[in-house]
Amino acid sequence: MKKFIFILLKYGMRFIYFFMKLFTPVKDKAVFLSRQTDTPSENFLLLQKELQRVSPSTKCEFYCRLGLKSEMGLSYALLMLRQMKALAGAKLCITESYCIPISILRHKKQLHFVQIWHSMVAVKKFGWQTVDMPEGTSSEIARIMDMHKGYDFVAVGSEYMRQFFAEAMNTPIEKVLPVGTPVADRLLDSSDQINELRESFYQTYPQARGKKIAVWLPTMRRDYPIDCGGMIDGFDCEKYALAVKLHPLDRHTVIDGKKAIVDKSFTTEQAIILADAVISDYSGAAAEAALLNKPVYFFVPDTDRYSAECGINVNPLEVFPAVSFADPADLVSAVLGEKASAEDIVLVRELLCGGCDGNSTRNIIREALSLDSDK
Repeated sequence: MKKFIFILLKYGMRFIYFFMKLFTPVKDKAVFLSRQTDTPSENFLLLQKELQRVSPSTKCEFYCRLGLKSEMGLSYALLMLRQMKALAGAKLCITESYCIPISILRHKKQLHFVQIWHSMVAVKKFGWQTVDMPEGTSSEIARIMDMHKGYDFVAVGSEYMRQFFAEAMNTPIEKVLPVGTPVADRLLDSSDQINELRESFYQTYPQARGKKIAVWLPTMRRDYPIDCGGMIDGFDCEKYALAVKLHPLDRHTVIDGKKAIVDKSFTTEQAIILADAVISDYSGAAAEAALLNKPVYFFVPDTDRYSAECGINVNPLEVFPAVSFADPADLVSAVLGEKASAEDIVLVRELLCGGCDGNSTRNIIREALSLDSDK
């Protein structure tokens, strides 16, 4: 029954889109589509600014709404109709997620698609890499819905990441370009914020004053808590304050607020900027920290389970063995002893975000406009 519904959706949308294309003239227009947020992301806004700088005549339209599977109801269907109408008259579409109208419809030849994704890295697997896995889509539905089909190019953070994105999006690797993402440009220009943010952190959490700050940014585990008690206990010391930012959807992990700071006052990006050390796992936050030359440590006590349920492209224990730990005591010892060497920091940066040179926004727009021979 589910298969039949998706087939009906696909061909019903194609039927409607045929007439939309027929009666909608192509204009100098760029359409930004996202299922990641309800408002245009910073990546989108930076790309819009650059696009209108180099091509002032190009009109930009945004169609963004958080699209969880549980929320794919009538209102989302109406949004997709608006997206289809916009695509029928556009020359360029930029997306940061999987969007149904992009992949399943047959578009005009003048329309080109750029995928910037919502992370510059794919430490954990997604898309076609996870079909038929507990956290993934069924392969049958993925084929029916032409998942991730149709991109002219995909922007990623590094040369090392290209193969993973090519596999996840079932896209030829020559279409995966290590040009970084727009947010990377601004992060590279954020050094002047460090002192101000750190002072703000100390004012918010006076118990941390006089200490260095380690920020732990774990990704979500859907059905189980992270075993972190030993790590939290280890940071109950005079040298470092541990600030924890759990994933917003983590409903299982409980942190002892007497021994660690459970932060809800600073954004993830701000926490990375002000940190003296960043502790990650399978999260894209590691790339943002590496971009700023922060010492990055990986706490991965559940690699086997996480890999079985979600899949991992980059096993930190294998790729970054000098700064990766399954045992919390070993992790704490490394952070407190500041064991991440300059070579370790360079390795993490090169593999995760080596393509980010401060000109990602400009490079993406240049590549996008080069797709249109009329520009």
